[in-house]
Amino acid sequence: MGALLPVGSGPDKEIVDRLNQLFSGTDLATLRRHHQREKLFNDRHRLGRVAFRIGAYPVQDYPGDDAKRKWFYFLHHELPQATHKKIKEILTDAMTRTSIRAVKFSVEENSVANHPHLFPSDIEDLPKYLNLAGNTYLVHLVVPAPMSDQAEDPPTDPDPDEQSIAWAKLKLKRPVFRGQGKRKTAKKPAKKSAKKSKRY
Repeated sequence: MGALLPVGSGPDKEIVDRLNQLFSGTDLATLRRHHQREKLFNDRHRLGRVAFRIGAYPVQDYPGDDAKRKWFYFLHHELPQATHKKIKEILTDAMTRTSIRAVKFSVEENSVANHPHLFPSDIEDLPKYLNLAGNTYLVHLVVPAPMSDQAEDPPTDPDPDEQSIAWAKLKLKRPVFRGQGKRKTAKKPAKKSAKKSKRY
């Protein structure tokens, strides 16, 4: 969500969509199960490393824009510590409170902002980030401008206590087209036994 391009298009839209997918439905359920074994969002885990492990980064090709590496630079260098801490606090609560159905991410460009921060701020109590129904966290990031061309590789060195995440496998059923069901084998006609000629 780091204003990689004009907000709402390109890599920005891709990462927002990816985050919203990961923190809802079956993917959220998978992360919750994993959280029981490894606290993904505690102080010993870097947000950039977790993002890399769960696939929360742009994967499409954007000519002239190294979107993936810029995203990891943003998480490591441009996201303020207070914002980093509050996002992890929100995600930790979402891992443990089953009444939370999803975490929804969005981004807004505002030139008045001095640095990236959450709306309304980075120091609100957790209920302030909930929707009106109280069942969805709204992580709305305000950024002052699109990012520069600074980039870095995603972190490949592990955080303490890392364990592999058991994502649900997609089960595909082979489609059956007309005329492709079980073929009925035609019954072979019974062989007629040759009549023995009577001897006179």
